[in-house]
Amino acid sequence: MRAFQNEDRASLRPDHPSPLYHQLYALVKRKIEGGDLRQGALIPAEKDLAQFFGVSRITVKRALDDLESEGYLSRHRGRGTHVTYKYEPKVLRAPLDSMLDSLAVMGRETQVKLIDFARVAPPPYVVDGLRLLPDQWVDRALRVRSSDGLPFAHYTSWTVPIGPGLTQEALQSSSRLDLFRRLGVHLKDVDQVISAIAADTTLAQRLVVRAGDPLLQVTRISSDQRGRPIDYLVGVYRPDRFQYHMKLSASDVLVRGKR
Repeated sequence: MRAFQNEDRASLRPDHPSPLYHQLYALVKRKIEGGDLRQGALIPAEKDLAQFFGVSRITVKRALDDLESEGYLSRHRGRGTHVTYKYEPKVLRAPLDSMLDSLAVMGRETQVKLIDFARVAPPPYVVDGLRLLPDQWVDRALRVRSSDGLPFAHYTSWTVPIGPGLTQEALQSSSRLDLFRRLGVHLKDVDQVISAIAADTTLAQRLVVRAGDPLLQVTRISSDQRGRPIDYLVGVYRPDRFQYHMKLSASDVLVRGKR
């Protein structure tokens, strides 16, 4: 069950309007599209998933059947269930200064609420993305950003410990970009992927949408001035309140976030 965390188990709620099978379907789909369950990965057996999530095998079977019908999984008797989905995003190069300026402006013009901050063992895809040692822990922050009191973005970030200044108190009063600069960290490269996901119950609650609603997801791995990956961020946005605007030309690419 390495691909699934306790927070995933807690996100399935019997009292939610969305059926349990659909909640599980959305959760596993998000894991696949987010890279936590990669092409060829073996999905745990139905009985193991049922036991872990505290649901019936019928619920698990229906969720996996729907994922198989959409081409995310392949199920064979005796060989188990494997991920067949493969996402290969094209790399888009853009001037980093323009993107960071846009993020700084958004940080000043909107409000952010820190939900949780803790030092944790990161999930496998973060270990790979940040090139961490298997037993290395990172600082994880969960935040919700709002504009005029309305939530439009949910952030989960994992940051390599970079100094004593990155604390819960500091994150409640300063943006992460400002904190990085104060700690002497200057971002040199950002590897960014834009995709779409379906809202699970946790994201639905925090962004005030329905479970299963489409959301925009931006995954961003940032490296410092020495070229070391130090931060892995997954930002999820309500598409009715946020647009990611990219203007392309032969000589330059301008990236701008627009609320």
